[in-house]
Amino acid sequence: MNCSDFNIKIVYTGDIHGRFLYDEINKSVGASRLGGYVSDLRTSRKNILLVDTGDLLHGETMVTTSRGDAAVRLFNLIGYDYLVPGNHDFNYGYQRLIKLSRAMKAKVLAANIIFSNGKFLFKQNDTVKIDGKRIGIFGLTTPETAIKTNPKNIEGITFLDPVRVADEQVKKLREKEVDLIIAITHLGVDNESFGHRSYDVRDKVLGIDLIIDGHSHTELKKIRQTPAAAQIVSAGAYLEYVGVVGISIINGQKIITPKSIHFDDLKSQRPDMALEKVIVNISKKIAHLLDKIVGESRVYLEGKKSAVRTRETHLTKIITDAVLKETGADLVFLNGGSFRSSINSGSITMNDVLSVSPFNNFIVTKKIKGLNILKMLEWGLDKYPSPTGSFPQISGMYCAFDDKAKAGRRVKIIRIGDLPIDYTKEYTVATNDFIAHGGDGYKVVKDSLEAGEYSGLNEIVANYLPSISPITRDDLPPRIVCIARLNKM
Repeated sequence: MNCSDFNIKIVYTGDIHGRFLYDEINKSVGASRLGGYVSDLRTSRKNILLVDTGDLLHGETMVTTSRGDAAVRLFNLIGYDYLVPGNHDFNYGYQRLIKLSRAMKAKVLAANIIFSNGKFLFKQNDTVKIDGKRIGIFGLTTPETAIKTNPKNIEGITFLDPVRVADEQVKKLREKEVDLIIAITHLGVDNESFGHRSYDVRDKVLGIDLIIDGHSHTELKKIRQTPAAAQIVSAGAYLEYVGVVGISIINGQKIITPKSIHFDDLKSQRPDMALEKVIVNISKKIAHLLDKIVGESRVYLEGKKSAVRTRETHLTKIITDAVLKETGADLVFLNGGSFRSSINSGSITMNDVLSVSPFNNFIVTKKIKGLNILKMLEWGLDKYPSPTGSFPQISGMYCAFDDKAKAGRRVKIIRIGDLPIDYTKEYTVATNDFIAHGGDGYKVVKDSLEAGEYSGLNEIVANYLPSISPITRDDLPPRIVCIARLNKM
């Protein structure tokens, strides 16, 4: 065969977080239009692979209410070939993830996840032959999963260094005499992941031709490429984008051509009607639960990722206040990463509440000394103004910090209630079970004594909203303030 005859298209998605419904407002293509697009491609040409880079199974209500079953059903109908698990795919526990993976028609690849006995949770790599060329594919999941899912979900599981594992996988695949090597990764490119990013794999491991990445929700145009190294591609998040990579070999030279297709270019796509029917049936089953009105707001309540990871919002204040009232704790400490959606003005439904906080976290209280509360605040603010999931959202407490000060010495004022914090006193702190088990790096919380367990956060919020509805103002007093910003007011 003339090598110029070889070509393949890889369609890829990532960080869908259960957003399988078509959504023109939030620009999500949805499962049925994605399925229609893939079906049309496969009808018009051969050599199509469909890949997802993880965080598929958990997020929006339609998948969390079935603990991932609905996502797997749609995933199978769309016709995916490969998946690498993301950190949030562990949110139901690793046993549940393994069970869901067995129901998938796609191959689940992860070369750096092992049990304590050294056995791998999933297949490490795979090879597929197309047009006489053998393609080697392996998967990598971020080690940040250790702190970016509830640690209870991964007890007994170890995430190996992706750079070292990638090097080992390249050697193994070369022994199989592959012509191309593709890494499917849930690593991301954010600086907070330094050492474990797809950039680090690309820059330190030779022999990879293409890295299809997820985790940081980065769209292709924002990826920093390096000449003569593996190209990295990424499809953003929530099905706002669908990625396509063309790969050809002409006279021995590999030509890789990536592009990113936006929602606006796919919204007129003919839907796959079989998928549409399944989505309608799933939606009907949960509609009576989701449509229940639990409150009303006459103002927009912001909870989008870019906001809650750098500052408090009226919505985060309401939610932390709900937890304070429910628990009677001295203070509430949640992480910005636990908020995922905003609420528009009008009636507030249970679906709105579930969308804001989709992680099914329950609330616990812990006994924590004042000095350790200071350490919690310092940890949550150490990367400010860069957005981080660990950014503190609080109630019952006031904190003023100096973002110009050295990380670890930024917090200048703390009040618990109306009094200055006593660093020797033990306070009752309400948080979610994610933070309580050391999630987002809050190890000091994990080591503290648990004092009580409460309902799930969504139930607490839904029960609290009627008491403050209709919400007519968005000017609750600030709880966490950057001194530089305060001085400008």
